[in-house]
Amino acid sequence: MMNGWLAAGLVVALGMSSGGVLTALERQRPASVRAEELSYLPKGEHLKVVVLGYDEFAADLIWLKAVQHLGATRQSKSGFFWAYHVVDVVTDLDPKFLPAYTASGTILGVWAGLLYESIEILRKGMREFPDVWQLPYFIGYDYFYELCDPAKAAPYFQAAARLPGSPSYLPSLAARMTVEGGDPAAALEFLQRLYEQTGDPRLREALEQKIKEAIIERDIRVLQEGVRLYRARYRKLPRTLDELTARGILPRLPDEPFGGAYTVDAAGSVGVVGRRERLGIYRPVATTGCKPRDPQPYRSTGTQEPADQPAGRRA
Repeated sequence: MMNGWLAAGLVVALGMSSGGVLTALERQRPASVRAEELSYLPKGEHLKVVVLGYDEFAADLIWLKAVQHLGATRQSKSGFFWAYHVVDVVTDLDPKFLPAYTASGTILGVWAGLLYESIEILRKGMREFPDVWQLPYFIGYDYFYELCDPAKAAPYFQAAARLPGSPSYLPSLAARMTVEGGDPAAALEFLQRLYEQTGDPRLREALEQKIKEAIIERDIRVLQEGVRLYRARYRKLPRTLDELTARGILPRLPDEPFGGAYTVDAAGSVGVVGRRERLGIYRPVATTGCKPRDPQPYRSTGTQEPADQPAGRRA
């Protein structure tokens, strides 16, 4: 019984510190300390016993705490992980709390790099909201762009395309990404469409970075092909990329989106001044050696990678 009252007290404390009573002293506490506080929150199944039927009220209070961590400008990986734990509790208490699924799922995937946590919370949302196209869409993003696995992304994009209210461009884009998993033009179109669908300023900033990275990969492929054609025609490598335009191989050289410059080395390999390796972060591992982002260094023990197939409504 004492443990139950402690859990109930923790819920109230979390809510009060989030709902307008948060002081300057609270904001000044180290992020690691505030993140550790979240680790003491019991699982939703246990909280249900002690909140005396006020499940939605408790969920609202706890969600305010999660928003602090998800929305923090400078947040640690562990802080994001415990924010995921809190969102998991919130959606246990109130399974019909759609914003908790969509907001946390996109932030954990696009911004925090906790990809399996993102996939898990989005799939949890799909079970409650099988007709919301954004849920499978962002799972497709996690697999396609961050985990470099178009094969796993494809059924989620296809599922999203079949749902009511999905953008008219989605069916053709899903088909392109399924067939052209290694094509930077397909990835670039996907990121630009995703940017258009995103209203959160921080997520848009992160996507702008990724768009520029995809542009670099696209440009390098074009330039590398130009070097190949130059070598085939003149039996030697160009000393600079300017020779590609001087000899009519390319009409013009692309601008590097970060303000840098493209270059070619003595071996004929095209790169960017100041960058040691190509990005290629969205390309299939099996065919291009893509190095996906570390999906979740703080992943909870015993959690398995989510199943491949979407759980939403099928046509």
